[in-house]
Amino acid sequence: MAPQPHSDRASSTQRNWDNQEDSHFVAEYAEERIAELGASYRSNPDMCREAASWTAGTLGGRYYTDVQLALHKLHHTHPADLMGTELLSQLYRLARVEGEALDAQLVELARVGMAEQRVAA
Repeated sequence: MAPQPHSDRASSTQRNWDNQEDSHFVAEYAEERIAELGASYRSNPDMCREAASWTAGTLGGRYYTDVQLALHKLHHTHPADLMGTELLSQLYRLARVEGEALDAQLVELARVGMAEQRVAA
């Protein structure tokens, strides 16, 4: 067998590396895809409703008491008087907590959905 020139051996080695998938790259790509899918679920009312059903009751009693009190204040506040109030700030703080919980659940639903697709394939 004739010796291979260095450039042929290097090309062959590179082709071998190119044909192997880097598990870190694959995992990182999958996580990016899951995050994108979870974000796309935000505009899907059915997925948001499902996420809400999974997170219902998980934020603790004090949180739900704060929501009830804020909604009570909102009920007794005229919409024209809401801008710039502490109540509006409080509602946004409560919404951020709820939003983060729902976003995390939407990502989890995306993760489950992608796993089910891989199993079905």
